[in-house]
Amino acid sequence: MNKITIIGAGAAGIGMGVILKQLNYPDFQIIEQGEIGDSFQKWPNETRFITPSFTSNGFGMPDLNAVTIDTSPAYTFGMEHLSGRQYAHYLKLVAQAYQLPIIEHTTAKDILTVDDGYQVITNQGTITTKYLIMAVGQYHTPRLTPHPENVVHYSQVDSWESFSGHDQIIVGANESGIDAAINLAQLGDKVTVITDETGLDADEADPSIRLAPHTRHRFMNLLLDHADRVNLVRHQHLVDVIHNDHGYELLFEDGRRMKSKERPILCIGFSAGPVTLWPDLFRFDGHQMVLNEFDESTVASNIFVVGPDVRHQDAIFCYIYKFRQRFSVVMEEIAKREGLDISDLIEANQRNDFYLDDCGSCGVACRC
Repeated sequence: MNKITIIGAGAAGIGMGVILKQLNYPDFQIIEQGEIGDSFQKWPNETRFITPSFTSNGFGMPDLNAVTIDTSPAYTFGMEHLSGRQYAHYLKLVAQAYQLPIIEHTTAKDILTVDDGYQVITNQGTITTKYLIMAVGQYHTPRLTPHPENVVHYSQVDSWESFSGHDQIIVGANESGIDAAINLAQLGDKVTVITDETGLDADEADPSIRLAPHTRHRFMNLLLDHADRVNLVRHQHLVDVIHNDHGYELLFEDGRRMKSKERPILCIGFSAGPVTLWPDLFRFDGHQMVLNEFDESTVASNIFVVGPDVRHQDAIFCYIYKFRQRFSVVMEEIAKREGLDISDLIEANQRNDFYLDDCGSCGVACRC
């Protein structure tokens, strides 16, 4: 029996694994359905991180995209905005450096409750564990229409070059939708972007709500050079996409219809991974998973969530520099239950902004 099992070897799973290694915790493992950094490897070739990397670690401000205090993707690659494949390589380097016990190509098919914890049924056998840490992320659970075969989701795109030369319809105008529009317009496509809401003109300073500066800057430059290639249609909520002899027809909530010869590109985001995969283990209030103050399920004890699905009050932890601050909160609670003193680690993480236990103070406010 393993005391702790982490499901997922992406940014959150690797980050949690490093903390356990730093504590010399002997009894844990990480399982991953693909390879380390699998979701990042599946990003479109042209997609880049919107948060810039910079090696500022020595001054108590770790690289925004680092999953540990003492590593930096900027140092590794000499770049601010990494590709998904580069970041996956960074995660592999971290896993190697800390000798993390990762079992790849192991899919958690079912989770059963037993007297002393949980049994994780996988394609490689059964794992019995006391604590489960869900680090599955969102990329494998995209939001789709009722007829998903009639759309192309952002997560299904290998490269935007394969779409070049067509009139394209993109549904969604936040990070992924604007990124798709920029890439396609730069390739010469004419793009119509349809959305019910967009972070382009949001008043919020929080980049989880407002479009990131990097994306906004790219989009404004695109409009300067190729304004004729992009048409933004607001306040339209997509209901479904149907296929007929003439191509594809988009159906909107207000009854409006739009035709397209090409499959529309869906950029409306992702669903919460843990609750989508294991709905019986979490409570969902219609908008988000409900977690307690330690990021633990309110339905099943000793099951924790790390990564972009974490929400508390008005705080959205969808960026790495945000959700990494909750790793130690989870570990601190597990340590208390196991009678372990990890105060030295907590203090080190607090000094380096890798620990955040008061989500009520997370609001992003800017005077100008």
